[in-house]
Amino acid sequence: MKKTLLILLAIFLTTSIFTSCDKDNPQLLSDFVIGTWQSQVVDLGDVDTDIYFLVDIEANYYTLSMTDGVNTVEIPQAGYVVDNDANTIEIDQPQFPDDEPSDETVLFTVTWVEGQNTMLWTPIEGSDAPSLQWTRGD
Repeated sequence: MKKTLLILLAIFLTTSIFTSCDKDNPQLLSDFVIGTWQSQVVDLGDVDTDIYFLVDIEANYYTLSMTDGVNTVEIPQAGYVVDNDANTIEIDQPQFPDDEPSDETVLFTVTWVEGQNTMLWTPIEGSDAPSLQWTRGD
């Protein structure tokens, strides 16, 4: 009987050691951002209609579109870099229609909660980019 209990205890301990749980492997921001997202209404200043951004984020690039719900303008693909430790995303400046191409980037702090379908991008100093509240659309 003692031998059987010791064997069962050894099996239990071995199983416990080699079994991982989700909390041991938290989701990274770089994985969380992948997908399709829609912003809240964005104030573009000189535009009288409600404008939303739609973004499709892939592993190394993003595709941004602007829409008023009827008309959609797609912006050329651009790159981005996520810093998982700092909870930031740095995006290549989108090339909006009628704007000159730019090599500049925009750095945002990202507020997010694992398992949620929203995130907030807050621009970091010196940027005229708006804060963006994103909701997952896929």
